[in-house]
Amino acid sequence: MRLPLLLGSLLLSSGCIVAETRPHRPPPRPPPPSRPVAMSYDEAVHRGFDQCRARGYRCDLQEAHLTGNNVWKVKFRVDGRGEKGHLHLDYDAYSRNLIKVNDKVKGKGGRGWDDDWDGPGRGKKKGHAHRDD
Repeated sequence: MRLPLLLGSLLLSSGCIVAETRPHRPPPRPPPPSRPVAMSYDEAVHRGFDQCRARGYRCDLQEAHLTGNNVWKVKFRVDGRGEKGHLHLDYDAYSRNLIKVNDKVKGKGGRGWDDDWDGPGRGKKKGHAHRDD
């Protein structure tokens, strides 16, 4: 009689255990980081005007365009304190860093960006005919 009682209690005790059989799912992946947004035309022009004014010039926008290698080229005609010329600025479209400044401004009566040019025919005559003298 002990044996059936022992077997019965073993069978009843195992029936009380409940096991979950759902498969374990990994947590959902976070969304990929968003790509940086390229600088717009308006932002490039605005940054250019800020840079031009910081140099003390009165600025007139000539053109602004985005090149194929993600560089904004912004060009101004400038006047200021008796100086005239051009200011060309290059900005990286994604980092918004100022890459290059080409400041072609000369003052009245002073040395400017093109004052050292001697004109045609003043150098060595490489590749010129004798009639060019």
